[in-house]
Amino acid sequence: MVVNDKEQLKSFILTRLPEDQPIKLVDLALKLRIKPQLLLPALQSLVAQRSLKAARPQGSEGGAAGLWLARNEVPAAELARLGEGVWSYSPQLLAVRQRQLAALLEDDARGRVLRLLADGLPRTAEQIQAELGDREMPPLQQINRLIQLPDGRFTLTDTAEGQAALEQRRREEQQRQAEIAKQEQKLREVFADGQALSKQELEQLLGGPLLPQVKFPVVRLVSGRYAAADSPAAWEDAARYLAGHGPLTLTDFTRKFKMHSRLVASLRTGKEVPPFIILPDGSITTTATPAGQQETERRQAGQGLQQKLADIYRRQPFFNLGTLLEQPEQREPAVTMMQAEGACRVNVNGVGLWAAPYPHDPQVIAQELKRLTGMHLAARPGPPVLPAAWLAGHSMTVQEAADKLKLSQADILNLCELEELTSFRLAGQVRVWREEVKAIKYNPLLHKIVKGASKITTLEAADLLDTTPDRIRRLVREGYINPAGEVEKEDGRTTILVRRGDIQAIKERFPGIEHEWSLAARQQRRDAARESAKREKQPAGKKRPRRAVTPPPPPVGPLALDDFQQQAVQAALEGRHVLVAAPTGTGKTVIAERLIEAVIQKGKAAVYTSPLKALSNQKFVDFRQVFGHETVGLVTGDISINPYAPLLIMTTEIFRNRCFAEPEGLADVACVVFDEIHYLDDPERGTAWEESIIFAPPHVKFLGLSATVPNIREIADWMSEVRGEPVEVVVETNRAVPLAINWLSSDGNIMDEEEAREYIELAAQKRSQERQAERRAAREEEFAMRSRRWSKGGARRSRKPLDRH
Repeated sequence: MVVNDKEQLKSFILTRLPEDQPIKLVDLALKLRIKPQLLLPALQSLVAQRSLKAARPQGSEGGAAGLWLARNEVPAAELARLGEGVWSYSPQLLAVRQRQLAALLEDDARGRVLRLLADGLPRTAEQIQAELGDREMPPLQQINRLIQLPDGRFTLTDTAEGQAALEQRRREEQQRQAEIAKQEQKLREVFADGQALSKQELEQLLGGPLLPQVKFPVVRLVSGRYAAADSPAAWEDAARYLAGHGPLTLTDFTRKFKMHSRLVASLRTGKEVPPFIILPDGSITTTATPAGQQETERRQAGQGLQQKLADIYRRQPFFNLGTLLEQPEQREPAVTMMQAEGACRVNVNGVGLWAAPYPHDPQVIAQELKRLTGMHLAARPGPPVLPAAWLAGHSMTVQEAADKLKLSQADILNLCELEELTSFRLAGQVRVWREEVKAIKYNPLLHKIVKGASKITTLEAADLLDTTPDRIRRLVREGYINPAGEVEKEDGRTTILVRRGDIQAIKERFPGIEHEWSLAARQQRRDAARESAKREKQPAGKKRPRRAVTPPPPPVGPLALDDFQQQAVQAALEGRHVLVAAPTGTGKTVIAERLIEAVIQKGKAAVYTSPLKALSNQKFVDFRQVFGHETVGLVTGDISINPYAPLLIMTTEIFRNRCFAEPEGLADVACVVFDEIHYLDDPERGTAWEESIIFAPPHVKFLGLSATVPNIREIADWMSEVRGEPVEVVVETNRAVPLAINWLSSDGNIMDEEEAREYIELAAQKRSQERQAERRAAREEEFAMRSRRWSKGGARRSRKPLDRH
């Protein structure tokens, strides 16, 4: 029907709606034969005007098929049949897709095909397209009421030819299901022994090719043969693959052998199934591969190590790995075992220990702690307790101490740095002793101590001393006050921190220090003036010219290394331990610089140790100029600057303590340079070098630098025995600068003894003349000043009152 006016269409719809009962939307559309794009807007308008009611009963179909319409005149009893409370005047109920309604009305392309084939004559796809003309033809296989005959033609399923085709398909499906069931039963019998078969053998037993619809888990192995999934033959094939291709990650193994569900599920849960073995990195291999054999040997050795650990746990509350391990390679598995069993790290008074996970007598714990660290703690008799729990009971965390003293955590750490409180580390956490916290709580000077321990910047310190930040930095450089760390400013640069107490303590002395600086600056100006006068006029009476020190010409091109330097650098870069013995001034530091540069380029870290803090500070400044400020850090007992830099400068004792307390922190360290390694022979400090070499991680390589010593070969033999690796010795006996006794003048001339005596005599005479001239000039200046004062207005009037005269 064609209706041009919307209001006329709405009136027409109302006249065709029944007044005694509701009607389905689809039935109404079939009755009116109006296009959905016109019908749906008109119905929505009628519902919005409350001329019609709409409903979608519960349990009805979705979309347009489940919608009902009714006029207002329909009795309530008829409406209640579809359910109470479902009728409404909401136009949203009619917001259905026009294409969906057209499909229900068969008014779309699908409907046109069905109406075309309703005459019962089968047609090919080309014939259907030709009769449709320019209209679009939908995919014929997707129309439910169509069926394709064996000759390729299409017809309706309710025709005689369609029914015959459906029957033929049912018979073929039944025959195929019977064949599938027969093959599945045969496969269960064939693979009952768990063996594998070739493709030809399998097809011969089945009487034909394997149907793809068979649900029995038959898999094609990597070798090309066929076997049941999770059978011994299948697992053996997977093991052969791993033996030929190496270990696989769990993800790759699962993707490659996901058909073996039981095997994959066991390995995912960490349960090993022989011959498969799980390596420490989580990859999968077999016991026949080199990696699997190595892991098996490691586990066998670990069983003996675990027995040793159990004996140590029972005998000692605290222990050191150095007394337990026979080889450095055992450190990593031992640490893993101890952490798994509950042992934890303890560092007291700079001594790194392990706390046993077994309970011990409290008095034994206190005695053992005093013996190993020198820390004395009172212990009362009581039941056995875990050493870590005993330490935790006698201490508190930094936050707990801050809450008890009503301070901040930074204040507690500052008190620990000043040794007002003694701190230690338990399981990586900083703790303080409970008794010390109680004692300092009632100290009347606590807040004064805390204020003095606080850290301030150079700008804040300059405000306290009424000076400039440069002078504060000069106080630090000259050793008047100690630095307390560094802080990064907003512009990215770093500035040093000092303690407020140090600034307050030096406040009274600071004017005297400034006076000394002014005197030194005045003397420097005098020396500069004297030097200028010397250039203008040389001292009289000089008999012969002196030997002037001429600076060497700047090097052209890259610096050429000496033979011993090349030998040492080459051996170090090849990953060997190296000892270099050479006289002072021959360039031993250049060897260390080349090695450190190569290590940093590989993304690893290096450590440079020296016996003295002053030497460490000097090397820190020198290496910063070579490698840059961000690359070099300094760690000593007093200061820590950039502690996570790839190159750390520290004393040997600091490195020794890290080997005990934090060996995992040295995982990225590739090499350690020992400056002045001949300190090994020192009876008092030599143990620090010995323990550093013995307990350093096995992957760390050493470069030892020393002056010429007679027993360098003995040191190398001892290092080789301790580390289990050869040590290359490089000895240089030639001095780069021959020894001679000469005198150096202030103007840079080198003289022998006779020339020096003559120079001193002439200089003394000149100095005497200069002093006389200075005194004469001072007297003249004083006389002139007095003359100017009196010439301004005569004598000054007395300020005394008249009655005082």
